[in-house]
Amino acid sequence: MVDLVFKGEEGKPVATLVGANCINIILGRNGSGKSRFLRLVDSYIANDNNYRAVYVTPERTGSFQRDGNIETNMASPGWTVNVRRANQVQNGFSFKAMSHLALRNAENAYLRRLQNTDARGRSFQTDCLDPIGKMLANVSIEQGTPDFLFRTFDGTLVNPTELSSGESETIAVASEVLSFFLSVDPSKINVLLLDEPDVHLHPDLQARFGQYLLDRLAALDESARKKVVVCIATHSTALVCVLANSEFAVVGTKEFDSQTVQLSTVSEDIKKVAPFFGHPLSLSLSNDPMLILEGEDDERVWQQAARSAQGKIRVFPVLAHSVDQQSDLEVFCDKMLRSIYDQPKAYSLRDGDGTPGPLSAVGCVTRFRLQCYAIENLLLSDECLGKLGTDWIRFQALAEEWMANNAGHKDLPLLRELVSSNDRLKNVKIKNLRLLIVAIAKSTKPWEVVVGQTLAGVKGLQPTSTTGFSIFDFLGDGMRETFLS
Repeated sequence: MVDLVFKGEEGKPVATLVGANCINIILGRNGSGKSRFLRLVDSYIANDNNYRAVYVTPERTGSFQRDGNIETNMASPGWTVNVRRANQVQNGFSFKAMSHLALRNAENAYLRRLQNTDARGRSFQTDCLDPIGKMLANVSIEQGTPDFLFRTFDGTLVNPTELSSGESETIAVASEVLSFFLSVDPSKINVLLLDEPDVHLHPDLQARFGQYLLDRLAALDESARKKVVVCIATHSTALVCVLANSEFAVVGTKEFDSQTVQLSTVSEDIKKVAPFFGHPLSLSLSNDPMLILEGEDDERVWQQAARSAQGKIRVFPVLAHSVDQQSDLEVFCDKMLRSIYDQPKAYSLRDGDGTPGPLSAVGCVTRFRLQCYAIENLLLSDECLGKLGTDWIRFQALAEEWMANNAGHKDLPLLRELVSSNDRLKNVKIKNLRLLIVAIAKSTKPWEVVVGQTLAGVKGLQPTSTTGFSIFDFLGDGMRETFLS
């Protein structure tokens, strides 16, 4: 951590970050001057050759599509900086058209990076666009000719003007973030100023954007990471809670009468409690029971299940980042709920990890264990294979054909073991195969969407498969009776 002092024309400090790290979260009440502070930093960085700055305004107007006038204006020195710093809609100004160009620039930067590397198995789609698409529940973003394309998961093309506000906001801000990280200048301190990136985003989506930002930071090598400073002005506890789990994040408060923000690390105790407050809107709008989950994959699956079920599956996913944290959250949740409610109830779902079996409750927290190794194993249930448009016999045939055409693939031994198994490797770790399973079945859906939509689709149904590989067999009777009956 370092102190960053931004000086004015006479060399006097005008804005200071004390204890800055890679990610600097700036909190403060409305009117305390968070936005003004970021614009002040931006304005003085513009006069210092030691810095490179990108400012993302909260006024993100327009549609995410190409605009020739915007591209022409952006070619003029200083135009982009001045328009964004004004922080308000101006004549013909479309922030999202600028973000569209930023994504095009990111594509060019990515391709330049691959020129002198072994690029086998890599592409802008998989490395850059798919992570953006994973944040979205209903659409994906693809490389098109000549422009980016948006599709629903049933393949229907969506016009950029028809994207929801949350979808277009997410794509625009993610494009800015991607462009910034792909263009880090190792000779300068690179400063990304995000002013309320959570605007128009549901708390779940705010949290996913926070993880996206962390993933982009993690993709940098250590030397480049040391040259990056991200400053985020926000009111979002969902975003703060996700970022606070990073070793690179610090938090500070902008006071009304000060241009100095004192930043500090987040304590471990707060990190453990934070997930319970990560989605305040969800928590206030429903009485959905908490379901503490072991990892981000489980969280995405159950979020998708709840969305796809349109209210029929009532659950409030809470993320634990480790088994130990899950245990701590179970104990904390029991104490907290019993102190508030007369009839408290919460749930916790753990991976099978090869040894499925029952778990005892922790007070008012009913604990379940998957009757398979992990959440991705559900992909091989009869219902999920059906969602992928196949069944086990046909999948085996497709996999045999794929293996014949990809003899050198690193995951071939595990795939061959799966295809020849009698139990579909139900209690074996298949994490490396989950994307392959979807691809072999010739589906474009993310695997988490497949599992989540399948869970939503079996809500209220009784098991019909007698193979022993129903999705209910993978989940266990307790989960079926509690959430799906």
